[in-house]
Amino acid sequence: MAATEEKPIAQQRVFTGQLVAVDELTVKLADDQTAKREIVRARPAAGILALKGQQALFVSQFRSTVGQATLEIPAGKINQDEMPLTAAQRELNEETGLVALNWRPLASYFQSLGFSDATMVLFLARRLTPAVQRLPQDTDEFVNSHWLTFDEAQQALDDGRICDSKTLLALFYWQQEEQHGRS
Repeated sequence: MAATEEKPIAQQRVFTGQLVAVDELTVKLADDQTAKREIVRARPAAGILALKGQQALFVSQFRSTVGQATLEIPAGKINQDEMPLTAAQRELNEETGLVALNWRPLASYFQSLGFSDATMVLFLARRLTPAVQRLPQDTDEFVNSHWLTFDEAQQALDDGRICDSKTLLALFYWQQEEQHGRS
């Protein structure tokens, strides 16, 4: 059974912030009634599954949104007119001080399509070396790098330190890499 399309009939910007904007959309439903949709508009982001041997690179940081420190793959917003791979390379350097010689795209997806148009592009990075020219972290960012085995990452997932979609998806791709022996 095919989904019925909603037809937008009005849109109003109700909030504009540093990272997101919120639009209220009025849509016409298949039964001719109308409904409101609140949509968070956000810049796309890039995330990096960085692998070295039997370990992957994670960053820890405090997330006010959930009130806890988390372990996540390195990631960040894609600047206007920046290509996703360029953003991933920049973020890996800024957050970890590393560069990668091998890059491969893994996936592009909506982060939470029930209320947001935010997208994430995931990359696999291999052959990591210290950056010759390390970029500074964002002024409001305090992250620390951690190399974990898959079992250690699974434990971090089990105890709630890994709790975001990009990192969960990266764990899936890491498991696929291990099972299929890709390099």
